[in-house]
Amino acid sequence: MSELNEKIDGRQSHSRFASRTAIAVACCAAGATLAACSSGGGSSSSAAGGGAAQAAATSSATGTGAMVPVTIAYTAPVADQLIPLITQEAGLFAKYGVPVTMTYLPQTEAVDGIVGGKVQLAVFDSPAPEIAVADGEQIKWIAEWEGHADLFLLGRPGVSSIKDLAGKSVAETVAGSTTAVLTQVALQDAGVLTSAHLQPLGNVGATLSAFQSGSVEATIAGPPNQTTLLKAVPGASVLVNYSNSIPWVGGGLAASISWADAHKTETVDIVKALMAGEQYFKANKAAAIKDIELATKSSQADAEGAYASMLQVMNQTTSIVPQASIESVALKAIASTSPGAASLTGASVVDTEFAEAAGN
Repeated sequence: MSELNEKIDGRQSHSRFASRTAIAVACCAAGATLAACSSGGGSSSSAAGGGAAQAAATSSATGTGAMVPVTIAYTAPVADQLIPLITQEAGLFAKYGVPVTMTYLPQTEAVDGIVGGKVQLAVFDSPAPEIAVADGEQIKWIAEWEGHADLFLLGRPGVSSIKDLAGKSVAETVAGSTTAVLTQVALQDAGVLTSAHLQPLGNVGATLSAFQSGSVEATIAGPPNQTTLLKAVPGASVLVNYSNSIPWVGGGLAASISWADAHKTETVDIVKALMAGEQYFKANKAAAIKDIELATKSSQADAEGAYASMLQVMNQTTSIVPQASIESVALKAIASTSPGAASLTGASVVDTEFAEAAGN
């Protein structure tokens, strides 16, 4: 268990959102051990103040008008959510004259922060923004850099297909989390959702330990956790590779639409910087890995694994423009627990104008 316990705060932080009115989400991780996760967070990134000052200086030097300071939250210290932070570290927000401050907030706080004006934009994965929109909040996706979730549904020895989970226990963190929703989609598609026994265990560490001990027969894990579990449980196998199956926002930026509409030029420049940041991430492996290592407080090896895994998912996307077709899948998946989702379409939760303008 020692190797596993060293990584239980790792890459699988995708199990992190329940309904805003319900549950405090378990901290999780992606691609590495995240000491920052267990300690909560909430402080600004070390580069935040400098980035804002640099952007202001750039704006002054180029003669452009001063822009309103912007706070962008990331909601888990995991590789998939670090594109804005890496963009900041590379000086790309400053290049476009946007004074950005990066900060960490848990997902529920980030949603409330956007609604209350504490932050203007936040990084999420589905279904956090979709649930917020279903609850009547004026939030929409304005950029997406991952069209799949970097996760794997694992089965213990003797479980060779999802259908084999009929009558068996399956671990989840909390109801409404990314991992819970994706698990239920897989079970529903296989026709065993009603017969499988979903076990909400509260956090990622508990789900991984339960899988290794045999108290559950399946769980979702992400790099490097799924590799650790497959090694620790001989005969275990991957039942679903979500990185190439169900369309899903594994990483994207959502905004207060009232704020974005009132600051169109600034919002477009933010997305331009993110587009440049995505290309920087792909072209500057060593620097991106170092940023992941520092932000997640992980080892270099784990940061390298997270980078490789994320790059594979990002390569499946050809545009940072949010896709209504992907959102339709997420809305369908949350319909049973978020009644407001039934009246929404994929277009209801995206605003493509900013990314489209940024790409022109």
